Amino acid sequence: MDPIKKTQEANVFVLEISGSIQHGDTPAFEEGIERVLNDGARFVVLNFTSLRYICSSALGVLIASKRKIRRREGDIRIVLQEGDVLRVFRITLLDRVFHFYDDLPGAVKSFDDLVPEA
Repeated sequence: MDPIKKTQEANVFVLEISGSIQHGDTPAFEEGIERVLNDGARFVVLNFTSLRYICSSALGVLIASKRKIRRREGDIRIVLQEGDVLRVFRITLLDRVFHFYDDLPGAVKSFDDLVPEA
């Protein structure tokens, strides 16, 4: 997995994850998400546009992270186009759990009704 890039747009934290998330990468992936949650994030966009592979343990991290953020009345949105990674989400039925967007601006804008003005 390539290093996670973190940016912020208003109250929305954006994490760009690229490369592949193999089983051995899962702790670093989890730590990256935990870092923004510990910073108080309620609205998170995961930009998976350049992600080629995601393992099952990383899917578990996503589910646990979504539970944590939902307790704060927040949510996680995912940017992802058609391909193998989206196919994994569909096969595991996680496409029913997460909201997917074709581009980053659309995902960030999807929080407009939830994000208080900065």
